[in-house]
Amino acid sequence: MTTRVGIIGAGWMGVTHAQAWQNNVPRGEIVAVADVSEARARDVSERFAGGRARLHPDLEALLGDPAVEAVDICLPHHLHRPSILAAAAAGKHVLCEKPLCLSLAEAREIKSAIDESGITFMSAHNQLFTPSLVEARQLLAEGTLGKTYLARSTEAGRNTGFKTGQPPVALAPGASSWSWRLDKMQTGGGEVLDTGWHGAYRLLALADSRPVEVTAMLANFYLPELEGEDTGVVLVRFESGMIGLLVTSWAFPNAPDGWSFQVSAERGSIAGHARKLVHAPYGQPAPAERTFEPVHTFTREVTHFLDVIQAGEPGQATWEHAARVLQVILGAYTAAAERRTVALPEDPTELG
Repeated sequence: MTTRVGIIGAGWMGVTHAQAWQNNVPRGEIVAVADVSEARARDVSERFAGGRARLHPDLEALLGDPAVEAVDICLPHHLHRPSILAAAAAGKHVLCEKPLCLSLAEAREIKSAIDESGITFMSAHNQLFTPSLVEARQLLAEGTLGKTYLARSTEAGRNTGFKTGQPPVALAPGASSWSWRLDKMQTGGGEVLDTGWHGAYRLLALADSRPVEVTAMLANFYLPELEGEDTGVVLVRFESGMIGLLVTSWAFPNAPDGWSFQVSAERGSIAGHARKLVHAPYGQPAPAERTFEPVHTFTREVTHFLDVIQAGEPGQATWEHAARVLQVILGAYTAAAERRTVALPEDPTELG
């Protein structure tokens, strides 16, 4: 079975996702590309679809293409909501880059559209498929560590892209990958809603419990040209009693140990990053370590999307998961602005 996809947006993320779809041939096939830059759309078609993908000038034209069964939305943040709604109305399955959208009201609209259309929706939470995180979540689910006390998720890097204007991947001529991020109307926030989204969904995946309250501190240390923050520290309490800490920044890289997540629990601790997982049971003379070969997490993300569509497997990055991440981050913005702890209701589209 082959699912025919249209890529919407041929910039940095469009190229990255196109590579992931190419790696999933023949289960997935890029049959169309839409971008305001014909040169970028053509480049993606030629590099990742052998030049066979049809080029469309906009979303409406791509959604009208009868060959397209699913869409992969790789657009600036403010375009996520209208693109998802249009795709759902056209009956196309949706994989959408993070964040889900910019407000809780928008999240409610998206949920209604998904439910009414019956399409499959998945948020692009690629780091859920990092092998160390997959194994850590399995250890936690099996109860190996007992009751979890504290989880820390770190997503940080010194973002020189804003200074140099250079995209992280090779692109055909067109608008800078960074320029729209200077406009808060397009981004919906600062670094926490952008790169911090990865750290937030990782934290929620480790907790496997509903977040019930959040507080935060934000700062801008390195990128004064941003309208929002370049650094955030977010503290989350979960229904299980676990405390979560998100540290995320474009001002500084991760700590020298390189851990992207750490969990302290009743019977031991774990720590991991892209290539290693360390499990340290209390009272043992030495921790157990496991190393992993590098993987292209975007490829695994698309594989999972295809598993959900083609085989009916349960989705790991559903609307519910993405809406909960949005609730935590928007709650953190409110907490920082009002200098208080914000309650997170059971309904992920509300704040206390």
